[in-house]
Amino acid sequence: MVHDVEGSVLSLFKESEALLQGHFKLTSGKHSEWYFEKIRLIENPQRLERIIDLLVEKIRRDNTDFDYVISPAYGAIAIGFLAALKMGKKFAFAQRVEEKMAFRPGWTGLEPGVRAVIVEDILTTGGSIQEVVECLKQKSVVVAGVYVLVDRTAGAVWIEGRPVGSLLALKIDAFEPQACPLCRAGVPLVKPGASDKK
Repeated sequence: MVHDVEGSVLSLFKESEALLQGHFKLTSGKHSEWYFEKIRLIENPQRLERIIDLLVEKIRRDNTDFDYVISPAYGAIAIGFLAALKMGKKFAFAQRVEEKMAFRPGWTGLEPGVRAVIVEDILTTGGSIQEVVECLKQKSVVVAGVYVLVDRTAGAVWIEGRPVGSLLALKIDAFEPQACPLCRAGVPLVKPGASDKK
């Protein structure tokens, strides 16, 4: 069953031309030959919905008790919102304000004792997810779980001492800029995405 899900997710990324090969600067600052361009997936709501249905099934199988779905802006907003809608949960997102992840004023239900799952698009180092965890801790909101569409570390990164739930787990190399073989080979560097992280 797991391999069927992973195959379906990979196929949906490929069908959406959302799996790119080249030389990319990731949000983490690392470089990679492969990039999952989730925006191309989000452009096609029917394909996105098929992936979110798989994610919702996974979250429900885990039998996690929670009140909110939280996503980091911007790429994961549509993903988290659709997951929350399908599960009948509340939704909120955190965004970078002056390069620091924060909740803008206006969210009314993020109060002490509330339980939340974090839904993110792609996991490379877990940095953005950890920033969201810190935001939730500041509000005394309990992190009940973390889920991503794609885990580029094949399970190597844990958050808060727990594994991250993913639909597709692949070991994809991500290089520090000074050790990047693509830089050494002179392959032009592209910085896709818009996380507002410098």
